[in-house]
Amino acid sequence: MRSLQGGTDKSVPYIEVTMLKYILLTIISLSTLLHSITLEFRNTSDTANLAPTQINNMNYYSLNDLRYTLRTANHIIDYENNKVSFTFLDTSVILYINSFFASSKGVLSNMSYPIIQRNNEFYLPETFFINTLTEFFPNQVSWNEATNTLTTERPSDRRINRIVIDPGHGGRDPGAVGRRSQEKNIVLQISQKLKTQLEKELGVTVLLTRSRDVAVDIRDRPKFANENNADLFISIHTNAARNRQANGIEVFYLSTARTNDERAVEQLENQVVYDFEGGAAAVREYDDLAFILADLQQTQHLEESSDLAIRLQTELVRTTRAQDRGVKQAGFYVLRGAYMPSVLIELGFITNEREEQRLGTANYHDQIVSAIVEGLRSFKLKYDYLW
Repeated sequence: MRSLQGGTDKSVPYIEVTMLKYILLTIISLSTLLHSITLEFRNTSDTANLAPTQINNMNYYSLNDLRYTLRTANHIIDYENNKVSFTFLDTSVILYINSFFASSKGVLSNMSYPIIQRNNEFYLPETFFINTLTEFFPNQVSWNEATNTLTTERPSDRRINRIVIDPGHGGRDPGAVGRRSQEKNIVLQISQKLKTQLEKELGVTVLLTRSRDVAVDIRDRPKFANENNADLFISIHTNAARNRQANGIEVFYLSTARTNDERAVEQLENQVVYDFEGGAAAVREYDDLAFILADLQQTQHLEESSDLAIRLQTELVRTTRAQDRGVKQAGFYVLRGAYMPSVLIELGFITNEREEQRLGTANYHDQIVSAIVEGLRSFKLKYDYLW
């Protein structure tokens, strides 16, 4: 290129080199600034990366991404008090919206940069990982500046991964008896199908308290669930009544029976203890202090049990079009010792000729199984993400 005076403009190469240097410096600066945080979990080979978002020339990281990576609780937003909280290592962490501060277990941390909300999502400054988490959890969390790595304990996996299905009765105890069938056989067939479908569709592990026609004491059923660290316990039954017209489906969770109908079903299902496990002495043993304490321990799961019962009842009635007898409460012995969300399903009255006929068909079994799977899918979807 020539100048206006006819000479060569020597400033052009200089400008081009300067621009090139500027571009290279910008690229280097951005690559240095926008770096991911590596999460490393002790005693495992698991790692994860949190990608940054640049806000006001500072690296920020999505709270949702952190929660998903840690498999931790849903955050709770309190706009009235201008704060958002979530669970980290089973401990509540409070973030004060549009401020520099976070707190946990009475410790207040100044992050030097604010929590920012954009498009209904919260973003944490990099200093939250470098300084704040190590302040809150000095024995469980560490930061490596050289590798940009946060090392922490692996959070408890509270997702629903293991379900115990309890086919009621069995062996010498036939359960309710109809004109042509016995409860113990019907519920075992349904439970076996249910196990197969749950494992196939929800990817969970399903254990049965019995897989053949054998007697299992009531106390051993929830004990089996506890020993196998089950996340849910579902006891499957059919109903019976002196009134041959009684019909319909109902789902129970543990509490004191309040109505005559609830007390009748409770007595029917608990009668097995008197008939097959030792008479009055066995009943007294089930009602002693140990079982009262078990009831108290179970109360922490009442809300989840109630939610599970509602979801199962809704799907069962919708799918089978059976009479909706509702969600109810009763003091079933079989639910007392289970230290996880637990329900007992009464799938229909074997003493009602029409329902007994339906309960004896493979097609109706498939409908019941499909409904229970959908109810559990809905419950699992909610609580897997809630935790």
